[in-house]
Amino acid sequence: MRRRQHLDHRVRAGLLTLVLLHGIGTGPGAWKPQLDALDAIAPDLVPAYRRGFEAAVEEVSSLLQPGAELCGLSLGGLVALKVAERVELSRLVVCAAFDRLPSGLRVRTRALALATRVVPTSFLHKQLVAELPEPYRAIALEEIAPLRSAELSRLMWQAAGSVVDPSSIAVPAIVACGERDKANLPLARTLAERLPNGRLELVPEAGHVANVDNPEAFTTLIGSR
Repeated sequence: MRRRQHLDHRVRAGLLTLVLLHGIGTGPGAWKPQLDALDAIAPDLVPAYRRGFEAAVEEVSSLLQPGAELCGLSLGGLVALKVAERVELSRLVVCAAFDRLPSGLRVRTRALALATRVVPTSFLHKQLVAELPEPYRAIALEEIAPLRSAELSRLMWQAAGSVVDPSSIAVPAIVACGERDKANLPLARTLAERLPNGRLELVPEAGHVANVDNPEAFTTLIGSR
């Protein structure tokens, strides 16, 4: 609780403006390269994710002051987009994110979400962190340990059905994607085209978790103005 209050104070007092949002396959520890290089914070969203997708959006929205800068990866990117519909940001960066899933992909993702309910939690966690390089894999396993199978299933189901209105997000926006993340690249291209002030940026030599696959390039990208 003390750490959360400290984060709230620093953001709300205008001492920090860049907030980094992790997805479900990592925790805040995966942002270490960016936290070491930039004046930023990375709140722990695992407790909010356990309550559901909307709980995460509400928590981040309550943390931010108008004019903040927001960066989200994967599910964190989707949370960032939903927050951007509510909060007046100065800049937005999302990586491996989408405004809506095509119907076929949404159906497949929700089918996977249903199957997730009966999969052992330990197995799910290992699958979620499989793409992370060490030492981030071990750190992420510790950080996402509280997430249960049923909670992950609900979160995946809710995220798959989420719809963002890009026309409502006028803030300058970078839509990033690892150049090796073939599954998310088409979604990222579409999102960048739909955002009024969006532009697509590929992170070289990076896959889905671009901020640790190529931390130097990713940090330079989000640190630029």
